Amino acid sequence: MKKVNLGIIGLGGMGNYHAKSLKTGMEDVEILAAADTDRNRTKQFTKKYRIKYSFADYHQLLDVEEIDAVLICLPTFLHAEVVVSAAKKGKGIFCEKPIAMNLKDAERMTKSCQENRVKFMIGFVRRFDNFWGKAREIVKKGILGRPVIWHDTASSTGAPYPWYFDKEKGGGPLIDGAVHNYDFAYYTFGEAKKVYATTKTFKKNISGIDTGSAIIEYKSGDEHVISWSWGLPKGSFGGRLTDIIGPKGALLFPGSFDPREVPKSIDQGKYGIFCLLRKGGKKEWIKYRK
Repeated sequence: MKKVNLGIIGLGGMGNYHAKSLKTGMEDVEILAAADTDRNRTKQFTKKYRIKYSFADYHQLLDVEEIDAVLICLPTFLHAEVVVSAAKKGKGIFCEKPIAMNLKDAERMTKSCQENRVKFMIGFVRRFDNFWGKAREIVKKGILGRPVIWHDTASSTGAPYPWYFDKEKGGGPLIDGAVHNYDFAYYTFGEAKKVYATTKTFKKNISGIDTGSAIIEYKSGDEHVISWSWGLPKGSFGGRLTDIIGPKGALLFPGSFDPREVPKSIDQGKYGIFCLLRKGGKKEWIKYRK
């Protein structure tokens, strides 16, 4: 089988994460080129991963004929122009989430990929993850009954880079982080019917929103209740709750039950565990391979 030749555009945290995964886990892939405006970063990256071509201008990377596809690992506000450029060059595209900062750009990117007949994928990892796959399987099989309500609460100091909190560049947690939740809920529950949401900003000197809550009602009758914040001061964090409840019981995610209760017969090095609470307080332990 011919190797797939890839180019990586954006060599920060996610660029390195993808490169490491590709180098250690996919023998049928070759990282042929890398591009970043930071020349020192590009030099270190190409040396570390033994990459043939490196560029400061991503357009030069797209001109390399041998490249079949690109991974776009840039901040969100830069996605649109690079995706459109890559599509026009006929490259397959994997782009980090979220797709863009606004619907107009998202539609422009999608249209360009369709017109140029290139494959286009956004990094919604939960669709391929054993943990979330098991949660979805439990819902879809009706083990909890239907409809269900998915509760998800998380709060922390947030992402390490200032652009995440800029309303024009990253948009904060409800755009950058919680997009995984919206996608998983859409994938599992179907199309949304109604949304009620409130937002707040706790941090000073940022232009984006760092805190918000929403209730999303789906045509299926299911609901997603989410409350996220990246607005806490350094060194603090809030409680974590994730569960899915239905007429037949509650599915508790890891962190919502005491792990010491898990039977010793289950190898927690190999398996992750959900706790299913049934009528009468009966507990069932549902495992998935990590």
